[in-house]
Amino acid sequence: MKTSLLAALTTFVLFALTTTNPSVVEAQVLDTDGNPVEWSTNYYILPFVWGPLGGGLTLGRHNNSICPLYVTQEPSDLSNGLTVAFSPRISRLPFVTSSADLSIRTTGAAATCKLSLVWKIVPESTRLWFVSTNGNSNFPTSIFKIEHYESYYYKILFCPAQSPIPTLCKGLGIYIDDDGTRYLAIGDDIEPFRFVFKKAEVSQTQNYIKTMVS
Repeated sequence: MKTSLLAALTTFVLFALTTTNPSVVEAQVLDTDGNPVEWSTNYYILPFVWGPLGGGLTLGRHNNSICPLYVTQEPSDLSNGLTVAFSPRISRLPFVTSSADLSIRTTGAAATCKLSLVWKIVPESTRLWFVSTNGNSNFPTSIFKIEHYESYYYKILFCPAQSPIPTLCKGLGIYIDDDGTRYLAIGDDIEPFRFVFKKAEVSQTQNYIKTMVS
């Protein structure tokens, strides 16, 4: 009886929030099934169309360094890559909303070198910054936002309240290195990438858990 009452109360609260405040509904970030993207739930971040834009996001080495791992994109659209989960800085809602400050953590890989898999921005040059792991959700370099791009497509912004980067808000895009590695990055000449979020089944997440260091 208690479980049923709690479930009913939760449903009522969510209904009240979304029906009495239209802006909340409009600000919801939706997955590929049209459902709100939930906090601490595993999702694949994928290109908005399959084909030459590549596959999902994964982790890879940079300059032959084992640690920390960098966020890269699968070259083939046949691969969903690794799952991620979103965590809010401050939110009273159970789902992700547009422009909410959040941190992102890769969840479909085993941690290496005892480093966290929380994303952060690291400098590659004065005009190019890559996304790597070993971040801290409380640090400005690990604060991101999700915003609507167009239709049901989204862009991920690095937009902290305080940042060592002169440009405060910048969309994450794909930078292709000389060796063909596709890094998630921000830079003067990098266009924001259009992403969608696909919820992962539990069995899929378990199958994708792997160690990136051989």
